[in-house]
Formats: sequence, structure tokens, C-alpha cells
Amino acid sequence: MVRPSQLVVRDDLLSLSARQLIRVDTPAWFAWLEQATSFSYRPARSSYRLSFRKEKRRHQSYWYAYLKEDGKLHNAYVGCSPALTAARLRAVTQQLVDKARLARPAVGPEGGKLMP
Repeated sequence: MVRPSQLVVRDDLLSLSARQLIRVDTPAWFAWLEQATSFSYRPARSSYRLSFRKEKRRHQSYWYAYLKEDGKLHNAYVGCSPALTAARLRAVTQQLVDKARLARPAVGPEGGKLMP
């Protein structure tokens, strides 16, 4: 049995085991999301690794994405399980990468932080 923290979506494929793969956007993917609580996502051609977690809010479960960059945790609302399409995973990834880039401190020519 694979622990939830080890479940990774890479190239739009969720690897449950060496022999069991689920393609994102398929009925099997959406069925799996209904019982899942978390997974990691590695975008193509990127070194980023995002965590997706299902959280209960107002008697309903919603997915949130998290990206840790330079010691700071960034998060974004993703939606209910039917919203977790390949396109949505990529859009949220871009949103969090942009958010992390904006949060980086400005660095001066000598490597020190610039004052606002």
C-alpha cells in the first residue's frame, strides 16, 4: 500500500503502484479523488513539487494546493473534486509559482535586501 504522501501525479499520470496508473481527467481519476485526501503534483519540465490536500469546510470537502518556496508556504484554492482537471492543476501551479516569485525579497547588487 502506498502512503498518500507518496502518491505523485507526473505527466498527467497518478502512480498508485508500479502496475497501476490513473490518467488525470478520466472517470477513474475522478473516482479516486472522491476517496483520496492528498497527493503531490510535479509539473512537466519543472522542479516544483506541489501538495494537494482535501480539506473540509462548511460540511463540504474542497481541494487546496500548497507550494513551499524559500521557507514560505503559499496556498491556493483549487475547488471540489470534479474541478481537478489537468488544465486546473496546471493553472493552479502557475498561480502559486507566480505568487512565490512575487514574495521573493528584492536583492541589491551586493546581494543585500533592498529597502522599500
